[in-house]
Amino acid sequence: MNFVRHIPDSNENRSHKENRIAHDLPILFLPFIPLVIIVPVLPADFSSRFITVFFVTLLFITGIYSMRGDRRRFLISCILALIATETFWVSVWPAASSLFLPAEFFLLLFLIYQTRYLVEEMVWSDGTIYDLFGMVTALIITGGIMLGTSLHLAGWMSRSAEYDPLTIHSSFAQALPEGILLLIRGGESPFGVSPLASVILMVGSVCGFLLLVLSAGKAAGYYVKNREQ
Repeated sequence: MNFVRHIPDSNENRSHKENRIAHDLPILFLPFIPLVIIVPVLPADFSSRFITVFFVTLLFITGIYSMRGDRRRFLISCILALIATETFWVSVWPAASSLFLPAEFFLLLFLIYQTRYLVEEMVWSDGTIYDLFGMVTALIITGGIMLGTSLHLAGWMSRSAEYDPLTIHSSFAQALPEGILLLIRGGESPFGVSPLASVILMVGSVCGFLLLVLSAGKAAGYYVKNREQ
């Protein structure tokens, strides 16, 4: 607990925080690449479940590490990650595969909390243009994983997709790159049509557009600042 006590509170000056998200981007990308490239192409067998859950656990660890600069944010992210990680690992066994759905829900809460932090850092960041590109890429991947997870969860909740405990982990893995593509170019949900899925797609399109506008504004700000110098 001494480590937690030494983490600064959220009301401290931002300029005195040593842990900037731009410095943690390489660590954040560590689970992103396997989750959206390697895991979706794994066969739908029992061993691939462990690989999927392992990289999801790595996503929680790197996310917690990136949010260590604020005590309250760190503790909340730890609580969400702990609940989700335990549920994910228990759901690996076929008899407890139904726990995968609440695990997805807590993963979604964790990603929403992390996205809020990434957007906040992107808005107030005074880094280089390369830091901006890195944060935009991290937001696109995180937002895409959120969108894919939401659609996968909505498919089971609305029963527009058939629930199969043997393939639920592999279908979740395939939803992650699908979510990134839907966030960038739009489209239809791969897990069936339902009112909930339509609302999620609409929110995803709006968030993707806002991210584009915010990124363009920050890039223009960097350009004007460099010209004045």
